[in-house]
Amino acid sequence: MSAFRRLYLRLALATGLLFIVVGGVLIGITTRTSELYALETTQRINRDIALHAAEDMPLLGPDGVNQAALKELAHHVMFINPIVEVYLLDTDGNILSHALPEGTVLRNRVDMTPLQRFMRDSSQLPIFADDPRSDTQRKIFSVSPILDDEGEASAYLYTVLNGKDYDGVQQTLADSYNLQTGVATILAALCFAMIGGLLLFFLLTRRLQLLVTAVRRYREDRYTGVISLDTRQPPRDEVDLLGTAISDMSERIEQQFDAQTEIDRNRRELIANVSHDLRTPVSSIQGFLETLMVKDLDANAQTDYIRTAHKHALRLNELISELFELSTLESGSVEPHWENFPVMELIQDIVLDHEVSARERGITLTTEAPRESLQVRADIAMIHRLLENLIHNALRHTPQGGEITIRVIEDAQRVQVQVSDNGDGIASQDIPRIFERFYQRDTDSTTDSSIGGTGLGLAIVKRIVELHRSQIAVRSESTRGTEFSFWLPQPA
Repeated sequence: MSAFRRLYLRLALATGLLFIVVGGVLIGITTRTSELYALETTQRINRDIALHAAEDMPLLGPDGVNQAALKELAHHVMFINPIVEVYLLDTDGNILSHALPEGTVLRNRVDMTPLQRFMRDSSQLPIFADDPRSDTQRKIFSVSPILDDEGEASAYLYTVLNGKDYDGVQQTLADSYNLQTGVATILAALCFAMIGGLLLFFLLTRRLQLLVTAVRRYREDRYTGVISLDTRQPPRDEVDLLGTAISDMSERIEQQFDAQTEIDRNRRELIANVSHDLRTPVSSIQGFLETLMVKDLDANAQTDYIRTAHKHALRLNELISELFELSTLESGSVEPHWENFPVMELIQDIVLDHEVSARERGITLTTEAPRESLQVRADIAMIHRLLENLIHNALRHTPQGGEITIRVIEDAQRVQVQVSDNGDGIASQDIPRIFERFYQRDTDSTTDSSIGGTGLGLAIVKRIVELHRSQIAVRSESTRGTEFSFWLPQPA
């Protein structure tokens, strides 16, 4: 049995039991209310019957109870209303006389408290008092004092308005057509209400079943794809909210799968690239050292081999250093150490470091700035590394006699730094990939192969710019060169 069926069955059973309980309580309350209404009506109509009877008949004489008069009164009252029973009580509630068959009266005394309340205030009805013909029952009644010559109550005429005959009639009415019709009407109304409730539960659980089916299919598909559900926007209820949450969750999982796939692909490419770039200098160093070990070379040849091996060792060291630096920057454990410093002083120091290398290649390094004292807020060590990489990249791709310009432009609250050259530029299809690890575009006629590149310099540049909450832009035109630019904030 599906979860939907189990849920619907439980809801149906709970609803059925609830309606049975409510129906039983409703029928009981309705029956009891009808009974009390009938008793109140009877008592309110007949509340003065004892008073009028006591006025018409002399029930007490010089010798005590006038039995003949009492029997005549009882016969007269019961002839008019057969369910009324007449009793004569003394002032303590003891039964002095009655006109009922012997052995049918089980009490000798009636509690006077409800009788006194009735005579004091009979507006709140029904009021119940002891039934002399029962040890436990209480009945509606009418009562009136019988006054002596001095106007004092010497006895009470106590009439039970729903005697034993009333009980028999009431039992007969329990099986009457009207009562059965009323009960049937209530039961029919409850059945229709229950059917409506079950239909409503079916419609609600049907939407839940659609969610369950979609999630089960998603699991069978090994959590691939996005769960598409027909939910209303904005959501109309909690079921729509649940459906929207499930769709968002599956979309998030799909994005994480895609991201993990991309990470795995990058990892494989990284391993392949690192293996290739490490293998080349290591193999070269190994080859030169083996040559030195097995061949008898003159001093000049040995020096050339050692110099070449040293060059490859330096390249290997540079590659390892930059790879470690990039991994550190991308680990998320490094944050910029923000400080204020004059950006032009930093640029001049870096230009001075590369002046000799540029002069040897016939390349001119120039700087432009609105003022020398212009300050920025950044990590000075990171910006130093960033500018070194950009200038090193520009030297590698600028032809002899070319020019590299480092330009600073001041904005309202920011400073833009530009590094441009007049080389052959970058092909448009290469621009989106130049910041990838180990990506090196095809060499062209302007590339100086004597300036080694690891393919990590621009990746480090991009990560440093991102850590400074900025972006690096690239503009390149064929035969006119390339320009890299980024923004740094000014001190507040």
